[in-house]
Amino acid sequence: MNPLPQTLLVLLMISMLCTLAVAGQTKKSTRAPAEKEPAQTMPVTTSSAAAARYYENGMVHYENHRWNLALNDWHEAVKLDPKMAVAYAWICMTTTDPAEESAHRAQAKATMSEVSPAEQLMVRWMVATHESRYVEGISAMNDLLAMYPRDKRLNFLVAYWLYKQDQYDLAEKLTLRALAEDPNYATAYNQMGYLYSRRGDYARALEATGKYVKLLPNEPNPHDSYAEMLRLSGRYEEALTHYRLALKMDPTFYISQKELGETYAVMGQEEKAREEYAKAIHDAPSDGVKAEYLQKSAMTYLRDKQYDKADKAYTEAADQAEAMKQWIWQARAYRIMAMYKDEDVADNLNVAEGLLMSKKNAVPKGDLDEELARIWRVRAERASSAHDFAAGHKAVEKLEQMVNAGASISIERTYHGAAGTVLLAQEKYPDAISHLEQDFANPLTMKVLLAAYDKSGTKDKAQALRKKLMIWRIPSVEEAMVFPELHSKDGAVISKK
Repeated sequence: MNPLPQTLLVLLMISMLCTLAVAGQTKKSTRAPAEKEPAQTMPVTTSSAAAARYYENGMVHYENHRWNLALNDWHEAVKLDPKMAVAYAWICMTTTDPAEESAHRAQAKATMSEVSPAEQLMVRWMVATHESRYVEGISAMNDLLAMYPRDKRLNFLVAYWLYKQDQYDLAEKLTLRALAEDPNYATAYNQMGYLYSRRGDYARALEATGKYVKLLPNEPNPHDSYAEMLRLSGRYEEALTHYRLALKMDPTFYISQKELGETYAVMGQEEKAREEYAKAIHDAPSDGVKAEYLQKSAMTYLRDKQYDKADKAYTEAADQAEAMKQWIWQARAYRIMAMYKDEDVADNLNVAEGLLMSKKNAVPKGDLDEELARIWRVRAERASSAHDFAAGHKAVEKLEQMVNAGASISIERTYHGAAGTVLLAQEKYPDAISHLEQDFANPLTMKVLLAAYDKSGTKDKAQALRKKLMIWRIPSVEEAMVFPELHSKDGAVISKK
């Protein structure tokens, strides 16, 4: 049995931090805070009152998922105060531009000695996770929470980061702690809605996001989130109505335009989805978002098994990503082609890996490592399908080395999915299941786990997983590849008893 990964051990410390009731003491900053903050709130150090206002406006925009507007405000903040470390850190955390991320991460590190101990911890958390030093980053995050356990925004921000790592229980504890401080903290209801949805509790998800709408009726994101809960519930037409309402409220809210494409995609109306994605690509506020949406449009061909058209769309997306200097997305396009194509698999994977290695100094190491891990997973999957178990185990060993070095939660899950896939191909069902169950948010892994349950005679779990797969409406490449089987006329995956 492998030891518990270091990253997970550190994450488990958060459970203890959630019981803390007293904030730690901090030393005074070398410069005066812009405003006197309550004792339970993390200070923001700046020499400029105007910079403080821009920073706060940016944080409100971030809470409302207006990330492009948040970036604009934080850029203004650092112009007014070039030593505002946390603003640099949040630009680093939010931007999709690799060059901008690198430059502002460096500025955050260079200026962190000028700010309070709490802000230094925040910078360390963000910088370390971007540099693939997760144990160090999460330790700083934990220390920051211990210092300001009653800071509602801090609890929300950490919970949101944990949610994106699929750490739902920990995210819920911190989100509820934020709501305990302020029962009308709107963004926390949004987060609770998503947490409920990931557990399949759509009634409570709709209730939470409905509260979000009531608290912020004139903001587009509450309507966008409510629409997503409707879509996840299978209420597609209502979802489309609410996405359009968000766009009517603010035609520049590009997220809702993208979500129209997502909704039509999971409805099986792929041509209509491409029309909506084309509008989202046009409206995208940055090259990183545009590169992402180009590949979402390409995914629609996978659902229809139009692989020649998918090849063309992904190749064009890779070329555009290269032109926009979006290296991760360029490599990803080749990795995805290796996932569904029967020919040129090794070539596409080698191209993807070679691109990443050639740009290893131009992209965040955390992002690079996660994409490399996905490439090694595809190597394991394709080797297993060919019964080349030596190659399959070699790929799994590469992933295990990354995990033991303190990789992200995402890489840990990728390792488990790959290991379970190889073990299933070797008919080692109990061992396969123990790994596959760790990668619970990946439809391809869930499909393999379903086969493992069937082969091992675990009928109750197999039936529950079939139901979960059938109503999985979170668009991704993995979902797009599983989708045709789930919704085929013979119902190959779902109707099996």
